[in-house]
Amino acid sequence: MRCYRCGSVLSDTDFCNGCGADVTIYKKIIKLSNTYYNIGLEKAKVRDLSGAADVLRRSVRMDKKNIQARNLLGLVYYEMGEVVEALSQWVISKNIQPEKNIADEYIQSIQSNPTKLESMNMTIKKYNIALEYAKDNSDDLAIIQLKKVVSLNPKLVKAYQLLALLYMKKEEYGRAKKYLTKSLTIDMKNTLSTKYLKEIEKLNLVSDAPKKETESKEKKPLSGNDVIIPETGYKDVNYGLMQFVTVVVGILIGAAMVYFLITPAKENRATSEYKETINEYQENISKLNITLNELQSNLDTLTAENENLKASLEEAAKVEDISSDYTAILEAAALYANDDKAGCAVKLINSGETEGKSAEYVSLYNALKEKTFEDAYKTYYNAAYQAENSSRYSEAIEAFKICEKIQPENIEILYHLGKNYVNNNGGTADDTAKAYFNKVVELSPNSDFAGWSRQYLN
Repeated sequence: MRCYRCGSVLSDTDFCNGCGADVTIYKKIIKLSNTYYNIGLEKAKVRDLSGAADVLRRSVRMDKKNIQARNLLGLVYYEMGEVVEALSQWVISKNIQPEKNIADEYIQSIQSNPTKLESMNMTIKKYNIALEYAKDNSDDLAIIQLKKVVSLNPKLVKAYQLLALLYMKKEEYGRAKKYLTKSLTIDMKNTLSTKYLKEIEKLNLVSDAPKKETESKEKKPLSGNDVIIPETGYKDVNYGLMQFVTVVVGILIGAAMVYFLITPAKENRATSEYKETINEYQENISKLNITLNELQSNLDTLTAENENLKASLEEAAKVEDISSDYTAILEAAALYANDDKAGCAVKLINSGETEGKSAEYVSLYNALKEKTFEDAYKTYYNAAYQAENSSRYSEAIEAFKICEKIQPENIEILYHLGKNYVNNNGGTADDTAKAYFNKVVELSPNSDFAGWSRQYLN
C-alpha cells in the first residue's frame, strides 16, 4: 500500500514515513475497498452477478484505483449482457494503469470484432424501443422487440425480466416463468427475477375449480301421515278417448321440447359459433395490426439502410469512430480524475465537436470543459510565452494553437500565432501568418494588436 500524497510505501504506523501524512482513515478505506472486492469475487464465483456488481461498485467508489475490482466489475457487466457498461469500466482501468493491465485484452477482444460490437449497439437500441412500447402500453410490439433482443444478446438479464413482466401483465404466467428461469441461469440470485417468480407462484395458488358442496341434504323418512293412500274405487276407462288424449299430449310435449329445448340449443350453438368467429376475426385483426406495425418498422429500417448503402465503407468505419469517441471522453474523464486538467482539456479538444452525440456524452463533455479549459488555457499560455521568448517558435505555435481552440477570438493569441509563424519562417509573413493578422484586424480594427498586425501585412 502506497501513500496517497507522496507515493511512498506505507508501514504499520498511522503516519507516512515519507511525507508524514496521517494515513489512518486512508488505510481503512483501502482495506474496506479490498474487502468489498473479495465479497464481489465470491458472489461472482457462484453467479450472483447483480449482488457482485453492487459490492464491486462500492469497492471502486472507495478506491477508484482498485484495478482488480474495476476489471471484475467490467466482467460482471459483460456476463449480464451490458457490454457498454463493461467497456466503460475497462477503459477507466486502462487509463489508471496503462501497463500490464488485462483490461487492455478485454477491450481489444471486443473492438477486434466490429460486427459483434454493432450487434451489441443494435441490441441496446431495440431494448430502448421495447421499453418505449411498454410505456405506451403497446405490449405486443414490446414483446416482439424483446424477443429480437434476447436472440441477439442471450445474456441481457434486464431484457428477460421485462419480457416476463409483460407476460405477467397478459396473465401468461407459464411464459413469464420460462424467461425468468433463463435470467436466473445467468444471474442465479437476481433479486428482481426471484421476486417476480414468487409473485407468479402466489398467483398460481389461486384455484379456479368450482367449490363443491360438502353437506348433503338429508331426506326425512316418510311417516304414516305422508303416505298417500290411493282410492280403491273402480272406474270404467274410455280407451278410445285415452288414446286420442295421449296422442295430443305427445304432440304437445314434442312441440314444447322442440320449442324449449332444441331451438334454444341451436340458437345458443349458433350464437356461440358467431362469437367464436367474431373473436377469431378480432384476434386475426390484432395479429395483422401487429404484423403491419412490424412491417412498417421493418420498412422504415430498410429505407434507412438503403440510404446508408451508398456510404457502406464509411458506415463500416463508424463503429470504430463511435468506440473511439466514447474512449476519448472516458480517457478525458480519467485524466481529470487523476488531476491532469490540462491533459483532460487537450483530450476534449482533440475529440471533436459534440454535435450528433448522445445527451450523456454532451453533458459529460460540458462538465469537463467547464472544469478544465480555464486552467488549461493558463498552462499553455505560459508555456507558449516561455517558448516564444526562448526562440522555440514551433513549440510556441503548438501551445498557442491549443489556447486558440479554447478562446478562438482572443486577438492576443491570434497575433502571437501570426508573429511566431513569421519568426519560424525566417521573418517572412506566409499565407498562414497573414490569415491570423487579417483576423486580428477584422475582430478588433482599432486595437494595438491590429496596428501591429498591419505592419506585418504591409
